[in-house]
Amino acid sequence: MLIHPLFPQPVYFSKLERALTKKELKIIDEHKKKTYPNVGNTTSNDNYVLENKTLKNLKKDLHTKVMDYFDKIVCTNNSIIPYITQSWISYTETNQFHPRHFHYNSYVSGVFYIAAQKEVDSITFCRPRADETIKLNVSKYNPFNSTTYLFPVETGNIFLFPSFLYHRVNKKKGTNTRISLSFNVFFKGTIGNNKLLTELVLE
Repeated sequence: MLIHPLFPQPVYFSKLERALTKKELKIIDEHKKKTYPNVGNTTSNDNYVLENKTLKNLKKDLHTKVMDYFDKIVCTNNSIIPYITQSWISYTETNQFHPRHFHYNSYVSGVFYIAAQKEVDSITFCRPRADETIKLNVSKYNPFNSTTYLFPVETGNIFLFPSFLYHRVNKKKGTNTRISLSFNVFFKGTIGNNKLLTELVLE
């Protein structure tokens, strides 16, 4: 007997191979002074934080991970250049959360954990299937019957995933402030096929 896992959803995991510099941490700390209340937590007013010149090396590091995602997962022969669009910082305190959501107008989304403790911090991904008409009790979870998957996270972790994939932040445990930098990715170039009348040029 064979069971084929058709159309699995990729969640790319990596780590930043260096510590953030004092100047980078200072910029991140300054953003905490200029925030707005989001649903369940707090978000930086600046939604293009990686455009700050002080964070140019961090943006380059994250872009390297994005290119690795495209090389290993997307595997396209279209002439495209992925780039980070918006980027913002979220601050999550004890008992705060962020509800299930996905990211509009984006192809890939990512999150980099600036400050997190794996004992109390996590990200939860949700199965893309929108509705279940029948609910059965589960005796043993597996990739086919699970509706959510939780990853503990810690400082330096990087996750990349399809922007349509629902995810959430459960109610924050612990007394530490969880700081995460989220970003969206799109691309420039030519997609589709000219002969098949599916070509689209994105500049």
